Amino acid sequence: MKMNESLVQDSERTLTPDPIVRNEALWALAYFAVYMFYLVHSLEGEFLHWISLVTIPIACVYIRRSISSSPHRIREILNSFGIDRSTLRNGLGWAAPIGLLLCGLQFFLSRNSDRILELILSGKALYLFPLSLLLMLFLAGSTEEFFFRGFLQTRLQALFSSKVVAVVITSVLFGLYHVPYAYLNARWPSHGDFTQALWLACAQGIPMGLILGTVYVRTNNNLLASILIHSLVNSLPAMLSIKFGNAGT
Repeated sequence: MKMNESLVQDSERTLTPDPIVRNEALWALAYFAVYMFYLVHSLEGEFLHWISLVTIPIACVYIRRSISSSPHRIREILNSFGIDRSTLRNGLGWAAPIGLLLCGLQFFLSRNSDRILELILSGKALYLFPLSLLLMLFLAGSTEEFFFRGFLQTRLQALFSSKVVAVVITSVLFGLYHVPYAYLNARWPSHGDFTQALWLACAQGIPMGLILGTVYVRTNNNLLASILIHSLVNSLPAMLSIKFGNAGT
């Protein structure tokens, strides 16, 4: 009986819009617009993402709640980003298999599949993949998920009182976020071609955003689950970027 009551309470907590988080949605969208303007003029490295995608959003929420005299303790703020001790284990059991499945799918679709296969056959992937996964857990896997799922999607879900709408909008924004990289980064095949960059970034980013957003919802807003999947997907191509001295991989 107590277990059923607990489940009902958890359900009500996720379906009832939080007025504090809902009021932060416009701030989140405004910051995304400003950040995109910045990216178009200056691409930033992975480590700077910890400032732009994590630190500044936390600061924005803290300031917003301080101004409105809303609860603004760090624990409460982190909870609103999907970092809640009570839900950290939600979905981890099936998040890893999903991440590995997407990782395998990416291998067959990647234009670098031959180079990745070479690392696998040579045995180098046995240590490069775990190292790559560790790096991704502390880089794009964490920072991008913190911003898009934890910051944007959580607040859009409260604003529209709809999980589906929040997932779709966040996924589109996730795709658009990658356009400057696809256009300005020489490592992308669409470098210098805006039309191709727009198509490629959205073709990759939107479906991935839909998957990650759905996982975030299904795990009761457990950011760790989407971080794990995102990191696993990024780990395979990231192996190609790991260099040891002058010998490369």
